[in-house]
This record gives sequence, structure tokens and C-alpha cells, in this order.
Amino acid sequence: MTNKPECKGIVRAVLPAVRASVASTMHDKYGYTQEKIAERLGVVQVAVSKYLRSKYSDDIGRIKRYIAQNQLIDPIVGKIVSGESRQQIDRAIDELCDRLIVLNIS
Repeated sequence: MTNKPECKGIVRAVLPAVRASVASTMHDKYGYTQEKIAERLGVVQVAVSKYLRSKYSDDIGRIKRYIAQNQLIDPIVGKIVSGESRQQIDRAIDELCDRLIVLNIS
């Protein structure tokens, strides 16, 4: 089975950019700790630390800027801070990733 290029783009850049955007917003706007962000995103705390310190590729940075400029992360963060289920949060993240791929942002 071969990987589709879209899948590689999602894993390599789009999903990390979305997670970095969520982490930054949760930390800066809502004061969440790295541990709490990691728990809600289903990632390890070290990943959140890297996201918050901008330790990622130029591609991830470019996508993250696009997300910020177009205010695309607020609905996802809203689901997180309002306590929606992990399934609902993951669905919202998937929808944003799909949207970014369709727009050819990756």
C-alpha cells in the first residue's frame, strides 16, 4: 500500500501546524499549562513545549501563520475550553486539516 501525498502532507506539516496553533492559543489566551494542552490534544508534553517555542519546520510555520491570519483555530479551541468530547475535538481538527489540504496550503 502506498501513501497518498495528501496523507504525507497532513502528517508532516498540516496536523502539527494545527496542533501548534491550538497550543499557542490555549496557552496565550486561556493560560492552559503544557500538560493540560497535551492531555486535551492527545500528544506528549514535549511536543507542546516544541510547539510553544516554535521548534518546527518552515512549512509548519507557514501553515500556522495562514491559520492565524484566517482565524481558523478559534472553533477548535472553543470546543476544547468548553469541555467537548475528545471525539468532537478530533473531528474538528480533521475538518480543518481537510480544509487546508483542499486549499493546497500544505
